[in-house]
Amino acid sequence: MYLHLVSALDPAHKRVQISNDRGRVNGWTGHDRVFGIRVAVDGVARPGAADKAAASAPANRP
Repeated sequence: MYLHLVSALDPAHKRVQISNDRGRVNGWTGHDRVFGIRVAVDGVARPGAADKAAASAPANRP
């Protein structure tokens, strides 16, 4: 498993664009391959991340 930055969303095709920490795009992957959302870094909450994590919980997935 790798940690990637989600740099774009394509809801129509249920996929996300993933990028690395050097600003390069790695490509697209399906929602089913996203296993988690980081909600904090070094104890500091990331704005909006908790809402995204709650919205993508398994109970809310189609």
